[in-house]
Amino acid sequence: MIEAIKKDLKETFKNDQDRYEHVYGVLKTALKFQQMYHLDQKKVTIAALLHDITKNEDRKYHIKMIKKYYDKSIIKAFSEPLYHGYSAAAYAQEKYGITDPEILEPIKNHVVGKPAMSLYEKVLFISDYIEPNREYEACKAVRKIAFDSLDLAVYQAMNNSIELFEGSDGFVPEISYQARAYYKNKVTKKE
Repeated sequence: MIEAIKKDLKETFKNDQDRYEHVYGVLKTALKFQQMYHLDQKKVTIAALLHDITKNEDRKYHIKMIKKYYDKSIIKAFSEPLYHGYSAAAYAQEKYGITDPEILEPIKNHVVGKPAMSLYEKVLFISDYIEPNREYEACKAVRKIAFDSLDLAVYQAMNNSIELFEGSDGFVPEISYQARAYYKNKVTKKE
């Protein structure tokens, strides 16, 4: 299956080398966490490879996949740039017959996260944020702490993203605020 996914990726992103490199940067990063936390390598690999597979699809495609596999309230709860997590998870189900929640949930939630994510979800979420091709300062700061404190890195990444979108008058879904509060509380209790 992994080889088929890699071929699919190559074809899907043949005209988007940056996205293709991003996906492999996420994979490289996620596999470091996989070893660190003794997670299933195949699950982490599949989730990382498929997390952005529908990123370049149009709105119509995302909406069709969301309506087919999820509650249509997602369309109102999230803005269009955030749809691809859901449509990518739906794609994984439809094209590859994947039903394992330890693969599908990380794909679905890699964009904004959620409260109480599983270890697989946190690994993909933070790997997407800190992969080596990301060069912005906020990412570099989170990269420095991610392998020492995954929860703190998740909180910081969520906080940075929310502040960025709020500062640009972007739409921030309610679940982002809930997730940030959850992880803030979690890291505060550890101190």
